[in-house]
Amino acid sequence: VEHRVAPLCTPLATHLPHAVGLAHAARLSGDDLVALALTGDGGTSEGDFHEALTFAGVTRAPVVFLVQNNGYAISVPLAKQTAAPTLAHKGVGYGVPGVQVDGNDVVAVHGVLSTAVEKARSGGGPTLVEALTYRLDAHTNADDAARYRSDDEVERWRAEDPVTRMETHLRAAGLLDEETGRQALAAAETMAADLRRRVAEEPAVDPMELFAHVYATPTAQLGEQRARLAAELRAEAGSR
Repeated sequence: VEHRVAPLCTPLATHLPHAVGLAHAARLSGDDLVALALTGDGGTSEGDFHEALTFAGVTRAPVVFLVQNNGYAISVPLAKQTAAPTLAHKGVGYGVPGVQVDGNDVVAVHGVLSTAVEKARSGGGPTLVEALTYRLDAHTNADDAARYRSDDEVERWRAEDPVTRMETHLRAAGLLDEETGRQALAAAETMAADLRRRVAEEPAVDPMELFAHVYATPTAQLGEQRARLAAELRAEAGSR
């Protein structure tokens, strides 16, 4: 709520129609909200992507689709996913303009997205943005990236690292000095260490929370299930 980030959905691309619905509803209620929906190149091969663009194009919903194209969708090269010249071209068939941008250039991405958001907010409809980028590390610790790409390719992209490029830009513009850089790095390391620590912690789980947010007014069946679980938990606690 604080950062206006909607709940994340694990199934690939299913959140894209949600974003269109949210944006359309906001416009109907008079809210000038613009939804920014992120997906990867693999997500553009899912049916939900096409359904979302269809609804966005027809309703002129204030939504911006940002496709982070790292070229592989885990392990499948883009050439095996689409015959389109670019993923930005995919918007044409839905009446949604597409823009391609260097996804490793923070300033360029900010400029393109700012323009798309303002267009959507002013009634200009949706935009599909394709950001060309690259995943330097493996997709997960279970992924052997050497199966589908070479070390030379990774090293070529390493020179385009967006953090390094942004740091170089800020230093050249006189907006970042050595001390500020050290402080930023230290703050980032502290945050990362805290995240790793908290992710490794066992969460405190209350089984009764299963029933907390199912319905605004719980049904009779839900009440019965809740009472049955509570009884089972009491019996289990009494047998210890």
